[in-house]
Amino acid sequence: MNERIDELSKKAVDYANACKAEAWDGAYERKFAELIVSECIGCCEQVISDPVPKSVDTWLNGGSQCIDQIKKHFGVDGMSTEDKKTLIKELLGVKND
Repeated sequence: MNERIDELSKKAVDYANACKAEAWDGAYERKFAELIVSECIGCCEQVISDPVPKSVDTWLNGGSQCIDQIKKHFGVDGMSTEDKKTLIKELLGVKND
């Protein structure tokens, strides 16, 4: 598993374990999703703040640059769709029986 995703998962587990019993249900999933979204936003903010040559239309290229940055950040730029599905299932504890 990608080290960054593993680290975010551990943070979400720590958060869920610190929740009171009545708030624990779904705490891991919510926190994990929140951390991933936050990381993705950070990737896009990095793309926006990078200097861009005047010849590049940032409005047209910004989306693909954000996607590339997010893939690079999480180390999923070479993963197949099936590998991504397996990773998501593994992270969420889904079993294929």
